Amino acid sequence: MVRGKRVKPPTVVQVFGEVLITIGVVLMLYVVWQLFVNDPIVGSSQQLKAQQFVADKSPNSKPFIEMKPNLKQGAVFAKLHVPRLGKDYERLVGEGTFQKVTLNVVGVGHYITSEWPGAVGNFAVAAHRTSHGAPFADIDKLQTGDRVWVETNDSWFTYEYRRTKIVHPSEIGVIENVPEGLAGAKSGGKYMTMTSCHPKWSNEQRIVVWLELVKEESKSSGMPADLLEEKRR
Repeated sequence: MVRGKRVKPPTVVQVFGEVLITIGVVLMLYVVWQLFVNDPIVGSSQQLKAQQFVADKSPNSKPFIEMKPNLKQGAVFAKLHVPRLGKDYERLVGEGTFQKVTLNVVGVGHYITSEWPGAVGNFAVAAHRTSHGAPFADIDKLQTGDRVWVETNDSWFTYEYRRTKIVHPSEIGVIENVPEGLAGAKSGGKYMTMTSCHPKWSNEQRIVVWLELVKEESKSSGMPADLLEEKRR
């Protein structure tokens, strides 16, 4: 009678190695799902909500919450239009930067210590580059000549690109009324700052995009002609 070879039990190293491989595969699948499935779905949902947004459906109501001190986290007071991030790119802007309330749900959040759109100083916002719709996924693509429009109940504010910079998270001066690191910034200026994590899938640094107000128009005149032109391209 011929005896079969005795199968040796796996060693601790082999078991540990297989566990690591399994974890690696799971993480890779999660990244693929998040990047190519979940983000586009959530992003499309945020886009649709922005296009159809009405906070109060009563007659003669205004779509956005009025801008005033001590708004609750997540209260939507404006809409962002950024053609560089997509011809029809629209995202709602909510108060605060709490992830679970604003960034993960509304999409774009307003730093509560910064100014309102159009005001003297710095209107600063943040959003994810990855996950939860990734509203600022391509924030690094903004360049000279690009414009960003902020829509409120009564006005359209047009901001023009000035500079992009990568900073450490501790460099909070980038959202001050006179942004630290923006050449030519001065007291009395009207700025906008867009921020997000850098690089993608990491919070080691921050990407900062600065813009400056170049035009303010009444909402009664309809959508700005230059924004309409961008949407038609």
